[in-house]
Amino acid sequence: MSGEAPFISRELHWAVTDGKFELALERLRIGKKAQRRLPVVLSHGFFVNSLFLNLDEDHSLGQYLAKEGFDVWNLSFRGAGRSLNPLKGTPKSWNLDDMIDKDLSAVIRYIQKESRSSKINWVGYEMGGLLAYGYLGKKGGSGLNALVTIGSPATFTHPHQEPLKRLLKLEESPTLKKIFLSLNGPFLGRLLIPLVPKIERLFYNPENIEDEVKEKLLEDTLTEINPGVLDHLLLMIRRGEFVSAKGDFSYWKNLDKVQLPLLLIGGEKDTLAPPEAIRAVHRSVGSADRTLRIFGPGSKDSAAYGHIDLILGRKSKQEIFPVIGRWLKQRDGRE
Repeated sequence: MSGEAPFISRELHWAVTDGKFELALERLRIGKKAQRRLPVVLSHGFFVNSLFLNLDEDHSLGQYLAKEGFDVWNLSFRGAGRSLNPLKGTPKSWNLDDMIDKDLSAVIRYIQKESRSSKINWVGYEMGGLLAYGYLGKKGGSGLNALVTIGSPATFTHPHQEPLKRLLKLEESPTLKKIFLSLNGPFLGRLLIPLVPKIERLFYNPENIEDEVKEKLLEDTLTEINPGVLDHLLLMIRRGEFVSAKGDFSYWKNLDKVQLPLLLIGGEKDTLAPPEAIRAVHRSVGSADRTLRIFGPGSKDSAAYGHIDLILGRKSKQEIFPVIGRWLKQRDGRE
């Protein structure tokens, strides 16, 4: 029996926002007994759904943390995965402010109630990390114990991020933007990423991701982006920093209000969230307990990690996931 893999139970839960938007949460844990460790929320990025963080047994941050004894809640943000369809009367367009102000609070309250824990840990990949920065900048961290962000920049001015500015052409042409939104992420991703090497390298280091994993990524995890979220993203790229949808509040300039324990993870070859952009967040937050880890040969890792391969890389499970697990265990709020 000792050699058998532990059984991970899976339960589907729904956190409902004040605006009656249902957000899906997949709960992963060993058995159904109360967990010793604090609950952990996993939150995905732009253009992908929650399967990105639970792709399969060998490429799942969610399953890894569950096996380490954590009570894991894999979140589908509004407009992605099981949270795709809003309820009747709910706005059909939203932005990151809506998600910060409404979704995170609803998710935190729900997990607090279900897990009977006043504090939870948040692990955010890309957009999931940005939303946590925004929540902390506005609300000061109510309900959160510690934060891990993976490939989450708050500025967009580094030379390596220059290709992002090509998206600004969508603002210049309503027709092009309409075509982009109608074709959207899944179709464009499957068409362009494997066929255009320059685009492929924007998203991951091709040498650091297996072909079959790449196929699963393109087939199962890509999702549409909401028009309001796209507009918000374009504004941030144009402004060069993480700001509100109206541009009247700078989340970037309020990073000093992020004061809970923070682990920032980046990749040496990540062009969307280059190391210097992650270091800029590390310098700007107010956390006394903050840790920066850039994965690549410079840190004696097996490969120069890009963006997506921070989660789906050949050895992410052996090199990156244990760093996250150990760091969370060291800051666990329970005896």
